[in-house]
Amino acid sequence: MQAQTQATPSQAWLLIGHKAGDNTQMRALASALGGPAKEISMDYSAWEPFVTLSSTPSLLTLAPHSRKNFAPPWPDLVLTAGRRNEAVARWISQASGQRSKIVHIGRPWHHPRHFDLVITSPQYQVDSAPNVVSVNLPLHRPPSESPRQGNFDHLPRPRIALLIGGNSGALTLHAQLARKLISESEALAERLAGSLLVSTSARTPACLYPLLAELNVANHVWHWGAPNNPYQDYLGVADAFVVTSDSVSMLAEAVSTTRPVLIFDLAERNWWRHPAHYRPNALLHRAAMRIAPNRFKRDTGRIHRQLVELGRVHWLRANLTELPTPQALAHQDVETACAAVRRLLSD
Repeated sequence: MQAQTQATPSQAWLLIGHKAGDNTQMRALASALGGPAKEISMDYSAWEPFVTLSSTPSLLTLAPHSRKNFAPPWPDLVLTAGRRNEAVARWISQASGQRSKIVHIGRPWHHPRHFDLVITSPQYQVDSAPNVVSVNLPLHRPPSESPRQGNFDHLPRPRIALLIGGNSGALTLHAQLARKLISESEALAERLAGSLLVSTSARTPACLYPLLAELNVANHVWHWGAPNNPYQDYLGVADAFVVTSDSVSMLAEAVSTTRPVLIFDLAERNWWRHPAHYRPNALLHRAAMRIAPNRFKRDTGRIHRQLVELGRVHWLRANLTELPTPQALAHQDVETACAAVRRLLSD
């Protein structure tokens, strides 16, 4: 009984940044661990990129008003994700005399030795180490089957949730691909006499929104930034999902429902033929993937291929006439992550 008490944090801090996928993973892990959890929203300073280049613990990555959130009593556990929060997490550990354990989720910018535990997934090529635990998919909480933001009973079934990301790394959702995505999703709903539940994201390009206004099937559309985000409701009530390939977090959440999942591929074999792929971030990403250390590399295709080979997900095809039956997965990623954190706290 004593070991179990020690394995549950008496206080955990979640460093909440600007990426929804990172925040979702921290919340999923904190919820599964139990115990009190405090979310601290992070607003960053102009110095952040320069401070992050150093491995020095610091609060200088934060705007002055955000720095005021950090004072004793220090927590047992700090959950962090994303490059921008690393220096802050290390500062908390240092200020607490290393009593606060740091768990970094996803891809660490600095070497894993700077953290007590790193929980990563296959799209990141983090080298094996005693403090590195790899799970199959990004962490997520089970979806609720009770809608909170509205009633969708009026929409014909199957209700297909279309989860749209956008530009990410080398992947570009340009106008031509946007038209193909909407056309194929709408055609699938028409063939099945169903409807679409559409959710956009912070990265969804402007060229896609006019296409959503012209949908000819029954639909419910939520635009990023609008109130009453129904995303969790979509996960609960949708009969199937179409997910753009840029977002592994959305894919993981859709897979967790055990319902059919189709991936719309943003990767183009002859990408150099389209000018949209020459945006600076995409070119920089392609260069970095060639020369950067392994832990900086990100290949979402590794997860796609794994899930397709297992029969859990399928690619969205223009001639699809029925929803595929997904194979069950034995993944217990949150449980694996919890076990690693509890071992850390017990030690």
